[in-house]
Amino acid sequence: MTEQSEDSADEKIPQRPLKCRLQGNFAAWLHRSGGSLAITTYTSGKLVLVGSTDSKLAINAHKFARPMGMARNGSRLAIAVREQILTFRLQDDGKFIPERTYDTGKVNAHDLAFGRRGIYFANTRFNCLARVSDRKQFVQCWLPPFISTMFAQDRCHLNGLGMQAGSPAMATAFCETDEKNDWRKEDRFTSGVLIDVARNEIVARNLCMPHSPRRYRRAWWLCNSGHGSLSRFDPSSSECQEVCALPGFTRGLCFTGKYALVGLSKIRPKHILDAPPVRARHGELTAGVALVNLSTGKQEGLLEFVEGGNEVFEVAFLRDVKEPRLQHEKET
Repeated sequence: MTEQSEDSADEKIPQRPLKCRLQGNFAAWLHRSGGSLAITTYTSGKLVLVGSTDSKLAINAHKFARPMGMARNGSRLAIAVREQILTFRLQDDGKFIPERTYDTGKVNAHDLAFGRRGIYFANTRFNCLARVSDRKQFVQCWLPPFISTMFAQDRCHLNGLGMQAGSPAMATAFCETDEKNDWRKEDRFTSGVLIDVARNEIVARNLCMPHSPRRYRRAWWLCNSGHGSLSRFDPSSSECQEVCALPGFTRGLCFTGKYALVGLSKIRPKHILDAPPVRARHGELTAGVALVNLSTGKQEGLLEFVEGGNEVFEVAFLRDVKEPRLQHEKET
């Protein structure tokens, strides 16, 4: 069997209704938090909104074409979908209504973030960090030090974008290469890198398909995805130290209080993102969102996707929005 391309994966999976179940402390925590969650399920083409009312969870799924990166900034929510970045604005009643559409073309946008100069994203197809533009499909902001020029071909699988003080600060990639499709080689299980954007240098190596670099509590965190890990970067040793091992391909990360919310995926065997290391640790993988206590490094709860959502890309905590709703442009 040949490996499937990441771009075509969502076209090959039958669409099924989303079914969820809760484990541990997840429901109680979400009710206490005063907020809600937004989750992109990527291959199954859903944006999942998880709210809490009267100690019960309300889960709604909205169909989008390949939703991936997502970011919130105050009343604004941005979502990267196929060839577009969509923005929504929050109303007083908890509904996100369409605000703006940016046509980016086939950039395979992964992580997304609001910054000082607009909306930034990991432009995976062109091996760069970019931001949206009113005049053209995107503006290139930064190239990794090992990429010679901007190519319209995925060479290193640059996927993760971490912001600090309103500017791009960290990035993740599967490898440090300037050759076409090198990221698909078997050494992707040990060739992943964390890159300091401002210093333009690699600060950690030997990662397994890393994603989701995030700044929180004066530290850098990321998903060492192929190991199923939530990890913290230690600049003194240039290592990413495992904080919690989870039963899935970890991708998608946000924080609130003493907790991390980590996206989990079931990666199919022979898929380009298949991860033997996490399979060896856990055998059967889980899809959904894990609740991790940063003080103890323990998983305290889980929102599990039993059906209809096998691969999570991003999870965002919607602070002060207990019952989120979303309106598509075609809705009246």
